Amino acid sequence: MVNYSSSTAGPLAQWLHNLIEILRLQQGSTWRDLVLTVSGKTATIELDGTQLQLRAEGGDNLEIYIESVQQQPINFRSDAETLRDIIMGYLTVDGAVATSKIYLSGNLNDLLGIHQVVVGILADGAVNPQLQRLWEEFDQVWERPISPPLCRSLESQKVSYGELVRQIPEDVLLIDIDYLV
Repeated sequence: MVNYSSSTAGPLAQWLHNLIEILRLQQGSTWRDLVLTVSGKTATIELDGTQLQLRAEGGDNLEIYIESVQQQPINFRSDAETLRDIIMGYLTVDGAVATSKIYLSGNLNDLLGIHQVVVGILADGAVNPQLQRLWEEFDQVWERPISPPLCRSLESQKVSYGELVRQIPEDVLLIDIDYLV
């Protein structure tokens, strides 16, 4: 069941509903993890300022009820660009949480369960054409920022090379090779 009022809540709720149905049809370990983690619980999520409350009921016959809400305590907050980066593999879920691009609130068991579900969804997305189409749909339907995000600084893009060389003792590095030849 979906109940929403804002212009962005509808597409987000529909996208979440489609995600749940894909997982239900798949009936894999990700679906089982989802049922075990969310059944009987309620959470409020926010994506780019759009808040939805999700309520899960029914155990194995899981039903997700989604409604638009305003100013509720948030369990998950992020933006679409962060989700795009995670889906495309540019950013890990853990990295997004560590850099505050994703905000999470809940008890440890619930957070660990949701983490397992999300990792399962991302892994399934690599081989499941339905999930790949869903990612494409999200990318096309959900608006991008008006101005493109700034390029990351060169320092943050710089890859660290030479780790193996740093492990060689300094006295070995100072040996004059021309002298030995």
